[in-house]
Amino acid sequence: MRAGYFRRHRTAMLAGLVFGIAAVLVPLAPWNDSAGRTPCPGHTGIVVAAGTDVSAGAERQALINTWNSQHQDDPDLQARIVEISSVADLQRSQLAAASEAHGCDYDVLTLDAPWTAEFAARKAIVPFPLPHGWDGDFLRELRQSVTWHGTVYALPFNADVGLLYYWNDARRQAPVGLPDLLGQAAEAVTAHGFPAGYSLQLADYEGGAVNALELIWGFGGDVVRGDRVVIDAYAPQVRSALAAVHTNLPPQVAGIDRTSGDATEEYSIQAFEARRVAFMRNWPYAFRTLAADPRMRAAGRLRFGVSPLPGPSVLGGQNLAISAYSRKQKQARRLVEFLTDQEAESQLFDCGGFAPTRKSAYAAPRPCTDSPPGEQPIGQADLTQLAVQIRQAIARARPRPLTPAYQEFSEVFRRCFRAAAFQPGEVDVDYAAFARLLRAAYSGRPAYTDPDRPCG
Repeated sequence: MRAGYFRRHRTAMLAGLVFGIAAVLVPLAPWNDSAGRTPCPGHTGIVVAAGTDVSAGAERQALINTWNSQHQDDPDLQARIVEISSVADLQRSQLAAASEAHGCDYDVLTLDAPWTAEFAARKAIVPFPLPHGWDGDFLRELRQSVTWHGTVYALPFNADVGLLYYWNDARRQAPVGLPDLLGQAAEAVTAHGFPAGYSLQLADYEGGAVNALELIWGFGGDVVRGDRVVIDAYAPQVRSALAAVHTNLPPQVAGIDRTSGDATEEYSIQAFEARRVAFMRNWPYAFRTLAADPRMRAAGRLRFGVSPLPGPSVLGGQNLAISAYSRKQKQARRLVEFLTDQEAESQLFDCGGFAPTRKSAYAAPRPCTDSPPGEQPIGQADLTQLAVQIRQAIARARPRPLTPAYQEFSEVFRRCFRAAAFQPGEVDVDYAAFARLLRAAYSGRPAYTDPDRPCG
């Protein structure tokens, strides 16, 4: 059953990647404006641009189906999702290319939390006027991610926060800090026979930047405070985070899975499920993937647990914004409000495994009555416990740096972190040069580096 699940998702991911590449190569249709330019050919209804739906049961599509059934007599309100890519970096590139071309192909843009500032600053999305958009039921922690210069530009579709997954027989106690977690991970290898202790995602993609930030925060360091790059002021703490990766990789010890430098979220899930690792850092959606597998239970109880990370996590999520070049902004606004209302957010959590953006969805989770054949239903107690852990993690989470040039910042940051963490021999970083590169990227200036010394 699980193999079939991952086959389905790999197929969807490949299809999204092919579409994303093709869309970049095909010229975008011009916008139909008052000057009389040609309308988008074949553009009917409302088009939502999104990445691959990783939820169990494709709950985002289920919500679209509900919306369409409620408006079946109005073709102008019929909606469809276009999956542009399974990779966050490629999603952002494709959406940016469409906006730069003033393309009207997409009406609603699904934006990763740190992208909202970039698209708002470029006027590629339109403000979402209050009070119709934001209300007091949304988690207050998410307000910053949809706001630019005091104006709300999107509504939060799903929240995201890092969680710690662990096999019950591997964890000695709740880890007190990241060093304790790495110690327990190494102990799980020697005392419990796990091939590796901890799986995190440090591949060269946005997830790698997220995990690197969490490692630095977990050792008491910081990268950006307010609008200032401060990584050089926290050089000892950053050095400890890098050394923790360096010294926990084989051949020294196996406290960290040797493949973490190439791992993504899906790989970590598979490694954890196969008991190749004792602990795993992942997003909330991984819970439903694991808990739905009958092999992950014994005597009706889960064989694994979940808790907040032993340190701050990145507060992530996806927002829904309306393209400035959409010809159906009023219709798109109604759809966005529907997709983020209380009932939709509850469905995304109860049946899809997404972390909801509304407080009401955490208060009384309901077991999904529509589990796919062969998958273990998630009970009330498990859902309630997951909701508690997510809320605790969100309360301790921190957003990524808020800058319209976040993509450039992320690329420089993770490139330097990876070069230092996975280099042979002792960790050697010029922190002053690292900070200069990050400051240039943060402000949107080109950051030139020597390929042999990417961190200066």
